[in-house]
Amino acid sequence: MDRTKRHRLLLIAVLATATLVPLSGEGAGPPCDYVVSVNSDYYVSGRVAVAGVMPPWSVDDPVATIHSDADARYYNGLVYVINHLYGDNIQVLDPSQDFATILQFSVGPGSNPQDIAFVSESRAYVSRNESAILYEVDPTTGAITDSVDLSALADADGLPEMSGMALRGGLLFVAVQRLDRDYYWTPVPPSYLAVIDTATNELMDIDLVSPGVQGIELPATNPYRDILVDEDTGLLYVACSGSWGSLDGGIVEVDPVTLEAVRFVSTEAQLGGDLYDFTLPVSGRAHAVVSTSSPSWEQFCVAFDWSTGEKLSNVWKPGGYSVMDVEVHEGSGQLFLADRTYASPGIRIFDVSDGYQLTTGPIMASLPPHDLLVVGDEITAVAPDGDHAAFHRLSAYPNPCNDSCALALQLPGPDRVRAAVYDVMGRLVCVLADRSFPAGEVLLAWNGRDERGDTVASAVYFVRMRVGASELERKIVLLR
Repeated sequence: MDRTKRHRLLLIAVLATATLVPLSGEGAGPPCDYVVSVNSDYYVSGRVAVAGVMPPWSVDDPVATIHSDADARYYNGLVYVINHLYGDNIQVLDPSQDFATILQFSVGPGSNPQDIAFVSESRAYVSRNESAILYEVDPTTGAITDSVDLSALADADGLPEMSGMALRGGLLFVAVQRLDRDYYWTPVPPSYLAVIDTATNELMDIDLVSPGVQGIELPATNPYRDILVDEDTGLLYVACSGSWGSLDGGIVEVDPVTLEAVRFVSTEAQLGGDLYDFTLPVSGRAHAVVSTSSPSWEQFCVAFDWSTGEKLSNVWKPGGYSVMDVEVHEGSGQLFLADRTYASPGIRIFDVSDGYQLTTGPIMASLPPHDLLVVGDEITAVAPDGDHAAFHRLSAYPNPCNDSCALALQLPGPDRVRAAVYDVMGRLVCVLADRSFPAGEVLLAWNGRDERGDTVASAVYFVRMRVGASELERKIVLLR
């Protein structure tokens, strides 16, 4: 199948599901999967907008007013806005109440919070860039419940410059930048991941031979952004930006069991610019935001091969210091970019598999986007009904397929399942199951044929699963 035809089929397919979930509405709450866009003029105004994850990617803007310098995180049904320097607080938004602010609490004037990591609903950690003290907080009340001193990992100015965080195996990993504030904020080697035992809140010494307390030493400096966790392997991935203007950083893989930096996944030299942000791979293909200062200041998105680290292509390079964030919605195979191009800012969406742009222009918001938060990773048609989550994850493998496809879902209890395949026009192709199943894993298969047993053509199809009032849809690409 030629490239243009395949992308046309993809776009028709996602359009076919777009009407199944409203973005918002009286009492409806948010869609099951959605994109939170943190928008800012970088001066006085900040706002949160919410976009649908499927075409036409309808935008509700604004849903909340925030600080002009902020990022967002998601945990257990709530969105947490980290209002940075001069905001210095955590703002909690409830999507079920049209993203109303239900709590806002200070983490110290001038502390410049960078990240929040959750142990449970009532226990979280906040990294503070302008302080050597990490806070433990109760995010349900905003109370500061404990603190951890990271000054042992600071450079000569006494500040470690803590940034992104991740939790794994009862340990909290905190990126420590170590910036020389007296010399243009240049990173002072080495940079670390601080390791904290969450059972005792003790800063762990990773190197018992060297004097003092040591963290996991990183092979590059300035771990500037989020720490990403591969949920399948448990490995951590850290973006080290190094010194701006020098290709001395890269994406570093860290083993949270052995507590060591393992390797560079990709270097700035391979990616072609200073590393700003990146995604984990989908089918071996990952993406990064990089910047260059010569011949002109530009910030843009590139695709790279996760196995070799080599750059594959420029995905979006509009000119100027424009692209601020990149996120993946794996369920629909879409890549979301925050594009601050002066003349036409907004969110742009691409096919994650080859970088084809699915949007004809930016999805506009009232302010240019700075940070994106993709909530969910499935194409969900109807939200689970109230407290009854009728089923959990629906997976399909292989996808794309050239002959048959296996499907699996988890039932928390015995129930009746209807599974059917539809084409992009919504016409029934065949029924895979319409009967009761016991609790546990349900395994089904589609052989690429219709109800009459005839082989169907290469195209995009949808498997729609219904259990009670809950429904989930999975896109399947059939390529013969």
